[in-house]
Formats: sequence, C-alpha cells, structure tokens
Amino acid sequence: MTTNPPVEFFAVEGKSQTVLRRTFAASIEAVYDAWTVPAILQRWWGPLDHSVSECRLQLREGGPYRIVMESSDHRRYPMVGTVHDVRSPHGFTIIVNLDEHPADFIECFRPKGTPLEGVTVEWSYEVTFHEVVRSTTVEILASYPVTRDRDVVIERGGPQGWSQSFWKLDALLAR
Repeated sequence: MTTNPPVEFFAVEGKSQTVLRRTFAASIEAVYDAWTVPAILQRWWGPLDHSVSECRLQLREGGPYRIVMESSDHRRYPMVGTVHDVRSPHGFTIIVNLDEHPADFIECFRPKGTPLEGVTVEWSYEVTFHEVVRSTTVEILASYPVTRDRDVVIERGGPQGWSQSFWKLDALLAR
C-alpha cells in the first residue's frame, strides 16, 4: 500500500490568504503540463467524487479559462477567469470567478442580508513550481477579497478537496 505525501495547507496570519504546498515525484515539466494542458488537467482536477466535463485554457497573458467540475450527483461547479503572469515552467497566476457555482455554494460566501451579498466570488491563485531533487513542489498562494472567504474555504473542506485532487494527480504522474 502506498501513502500519499501530505498537503501543507494553512491560513496566512493577518491576511486574506491561504498557502497550499505539495511535492510530486515528477519533473517540473510534467507537473507544469498537468496544470496547463487542458486534456491532462481535466483528468485530475477536483475531489475524488468529481469529474471535469469541460476544460478550456489559453496559457497566455489575459488568456481565458473555463473548468466545469461535476459532482457524483451531477451538480455543476463552473470556474471561469483569466490567466496572468505566465512563467513557463515555473508558474502562472489565475483569477478565479465562481459566480456560476450553485446558489447554495455562493450563499456560503455571500449570505443574504450581509454587506457581501451580491459581491462577486472571485479569488486569485498564484501557482508556482519549484524543482527539487527528482521532484517538483507546487505552491499555491490563494488571495481572497475578504478574510471570511478564506475561512469558509477552510471550513468547507478546501484542504481535503485539494488533497483528493492531488491523489488523482499522483496516480496520473506515476503512469
């Protein structure tokens, strides 16, 4: 039985940010491709009980992307946004807009009757790849407009969802 390496996931004290770190036993080029080639990204993105029904990505400054995750009960979770700061094979930044997610998901972040109601659910992910001996460490700095978003991501299982995605990525990279 193999064990999956741990995912380091923590809130940045005093900031509306989280950091996620994980090392993969693969070259920086293979890990970068897994994140930037839609046909590969589609195979591992999302928790274990999710699949990706649509994946488009233009890896260039201002390039659009769209990823649609579907849960096992057929709920759709579209993510749309733009790509920025492409540093092949060392990283990129994406602006993530989740406004097309189901209403009950949005309600967790923008409860009715609060000052946040109606505010776009949009985050930034700075994804960086670090080459280490025979492996690659991925680091994601997620920035949220308000600390509440960061805290809700953690409470709703963000660390577990990323861990499961990375288990799928491990299996893909091992082939």
